[in-house]
Amino acid sequence: MIDLTSKIEARIGPISLGRAIQFVANASVLAYDVRGAMVLYGLPGTPSLRKWDCDRLWAQYRGASLQADVSQPL
Repeated sequence: MIDLTSKIEARIGPISLGRAIQFVANASVLAYDVRGAMVLYGLPGTPSLRKWDCDRLWAQYRGASLQADVSQPL
């Protein structure tokens, strides 16, 4: 993802799945371009979540996804 303010590529380390979904879904408000972002989770081979997946999941579950996985890092 790219910080649109500084034009610098940013990387996020391991965080909970719910927080990753929230970040990607709301990134434009925080001045990040995440059109090419992928959220990787689970075992190798698990399909990644793309921007539109995160938008859909965040719209559907919002805070419930944050509460459910606070101990499940990516």
